[in-house]
Amino acid sequence: MSDQNVNQLKLKSPTDFVAYLDSLSKISESSIVTVDREKMSSLVASTDNTLILYAEYDVASSFYSTLNIPDVKKLTRVLDTIGDEEINLNINSNNIEYKGNGVKFKYHLFDDGFLTKPGLNIEKINAFTFDMSFKVDKNILNQIFKGSVFASETNKVYFYTEEKRVGEGYRLMAELTDRARHNTDNFTMCIGHVEEELAPIPINFDNVRLLNNISGEFTVRINKEYGVVVFDQVVDDIKLKYIVSSLTQ
Repeated sequence: MSDQNVNQLKLKSPTDFVAYLDSLSKISESSIVTVDREKMSSLVASTDNTLILYAEYDVASSFYSTLNIPDVKKLTRVLDTIGDEEINLNINSNNIEYKGNGVKFKYHLFDDGFLTKPGLNIEKINAFTFDMSFKVDKNILNQIFKGSVFASETNKVYFYTEEKRVGEGYRLMAELTDRARHNTDNFTMCIGHVEEELAPIPINFDNVRLLNNISGEFTVRINKEYGVVVFDQVVDDIKLKYIVSSLTQ
């Protein structure tokens, strides 16, 4: 960290901060968290770089800083020991420190340059024109996940439309299979209805497994030109954007 002064981060909702960090920890062990006047933000990638998460937590701050967190889960666990509704974290040059009535801890950070961010321009993604959007919730993801037990030979899920019906639009399908291989078992289910037609677009099913660990509803948006699928979720002061690149057929 470049700032050698002690800054204090005031959190009115420690549970929201823990939820923000928990989202990061499901994708990556470590993270660079940027603190500015209006929010915290992070960009992390899965081990194989097929899933990238951009996360924001709306929290006011009186300073700018970069927190190079070596083990996000470890920080989450120690924050979970705090029972206060509002807390103040001291952001020192190389650690995060908390001094409460019943709990005290000091969590050390990496130096600047030790961690790197994924090479993705989030502003470019935000500027995309998306061809279609739809909603998926935990129940739908659970059903797809259950189907994977049957279609266990594949690691791809295809989204596409079929059978346009008057008053309903196109049926939106999710299919677990591998169209590049012969004699592969498949599992298909309807996950909703949309107005736009969609040719099959496959993504890595491991990414769906990661999303299945997250509660709530997602808004899914697809850019056909670049083969990009974005899963957006907003819960209170936390905004999550999961970015997935499509696979070849």
